[in-house]
Amino acid sequence: MKALIKFVVILGAFFTCTLLVFKLFDVLSVDEIKLWLSQAQQLSVWAIGSLIIFLLVIDLFIAVPTLSLTIFSGFFLGMEYGLLFSTIGMLLAGSMGYLLSKYKGERILNFVSKDQQQIQEMTTLFKTYGPISLILCRAAPMLPEVTSCLAGITKMPYLRYLLFYVIGTLPYAIIAVYAGSVSTVDNPQPALYTFIGLFGGLSIIWLIFIQYNRKKMQDSSSLS
Repeated sequence: MKALIKFVVILGAFFTCTLLVFKLFDVLSVDEIKLWLSQAQQLSVWAIGSLIIFLLVIDLFIAVPTLSLTIFSGFFLGMEYGLLFSTIGMLLAGSMGYLLSKYKGERILNFVSKDQQQIQEMTTLFKTYGPISLILCRAAPMLPEVTSCLAGITKMPYLRYLLFYVIGTLPYAIIAVYAGSVSTVDNPQPALYTFIGLFGGLSIIWLIFIQYNRKKMQDSSSLS
């Protein structure tokens, strides 16, 4: 349990630092991203789509407002193209985090703990609770990146990882893109309500899951 917590804290601290730095310098703000998409709109659908994919992929390394960007994809591209490009971007970002952690995560793992029993315990816990964590990964910022890295570093089979990640990501993308597609400058309420509802609803489900399984996780940790 200690190794798992430490790993999550380290990744969370890294993503939080990038968020604070970029907020401090007002880089990749929602208004800036909206301006870039407006400029790309003058070129082509593929220019907007490529920009959306690029921004979602770099979210693995620097904090990008993913939900706002997904809503923008529906606003600028409509339902079909918005869903296509935003889903590709999120799946590429998650897969990159998984693969980097799987093949290059040993240094982080050794830094987290040199105790093989703790590392084995972390792997066992994620094998047990990893699927539901991936399904609920859109409940909070940075959670998709953290759970994808955990899946990679614990050597979860890629197709198994991808299945649960898609289950968690696709409905989220459909709802957000649809909200953007039916919103306008004069009527932004669908996007605003979706923003609040998605984060609020998923966060409540995530908290219920954590509370319900806390004792089980502690028990499994003490038995290891």
